[in-house]
Amino acid sequence: MFISTIMVLLLIKVRYSNRIGNQFFVIVILFWLIIFIVSFNPDIIGIIIESSSLENRAQFLLMITIPIVIYLLYSQVIKNKNLSLNFRKVIRQLAISNFSRKIKNLEFDSLYLVIVMAAKNEEKTIGEVIKKIKSLQLTIQYKIIVINDGSSDKTEKIAEDSGAIVINHVYNLGLGAAIKTGFIASYILKPKVIINLDADDQHDPKYIPKILDEIKNGADMVYCSRFQNKNNYKTSTVRLAGNKFYNQLVNKLGHVTLTDVTSGYRGIKYEKLKDIFFTSETNFAIELALRAAKNGLNIVEIPVEMNNRLYGESQFFRLEKFFIYNINAIIQIFNSYFKHEHISDYEISN
Repeated sequence: MFISTIMVLLLIKVRYSNRIGNQFFVIVILFWLIIFIVSFNPDIIGIIIESSSLENRAQFLLMITIPIVIYLLYSQVIKNKNLSLNFRKVIRQLAISNFSRKIKNLEFDSLYLVIVMAAKNEEKTIGEVIKKIKSLQLTIQYKIIVINDGSSDKTEKIAEDSGAIVINHVYNLGLGAAIKTGFIASYILKPKVIINLDADDQHDPKYIPKILDEIKNGADMVYCSRFQNKNNYKTSTVRLAGNKFYNQLVNKLGHVTLTDVTSGYRGIKYEKLKDIFFTSETNFAIELALRAAKNGLNIVEIPVEMNNRLYGESQFFRLEKFFIYNINAIIQIFNSYFKHEHISDYEISN
């Protein structure tokens, strides 16, 4: 009992001088408090065992150990998550800083449209997508921004040679993180409209004028829906069921009527960008749609036909990513209601 008391007092003194961390302090304090209680009344363990369904001291020790192990695991998960978020923020801030220097001497006063494309190892398609955009011969002033998300091929060079402004993530952060970087870059350029489409040539740029028309006519956000033309889009039964489920979920929670909330082909007014800026770093579509609905944006859908993927693979090619996507969907719903990230967090002068 005396030793336990001395140890507890010493631990409190050491913690007060900030020489040990909170987690270690809590665990050791609990240990010595248990020793103190047992030394004060050695029969207390037997009393606990007799008054519970436990059969022996081993089960009692196990019941004590399990909460401690769970606490340590949870603490480590939170620590790793914070490290990951800080790492992503550093990578993004570096990318945005380099982007700001790259455009420092360029003029964007009359810029109407920014087209954002995330790309990882899309050397076989990125040039063709940019070529198709340019073939539209848009009469407005626009810029194409490609977020090169840690590619190991010639994506960056081909995109730059094709006339796009390339923002480099020195490490692959994922689709959501890349689109977020593109939105931040768009915020710097201050266009009237931002359009987001894929770099794998599945999204046909020919719908860009239609998106612009809908926004000109009063829409705040435009989704290119794969499902309004029911005979057009072909996919697996599992993915089709998943899309329908999340459409219904977002419609229910957001009080909207959408057919394709997970579409990666969308347009949004610049002035509404803050209202849909999401916190998720991997998959983000559900959170973005819920934020748009909750903030009262006028959301319009247009039917589109999708091209078949000729190169690369879907993010759901690996089964574990399919399951992780569904876990992330729950996180996105939570984020849309309880968390918010601001573009100004990245020290951007508006």
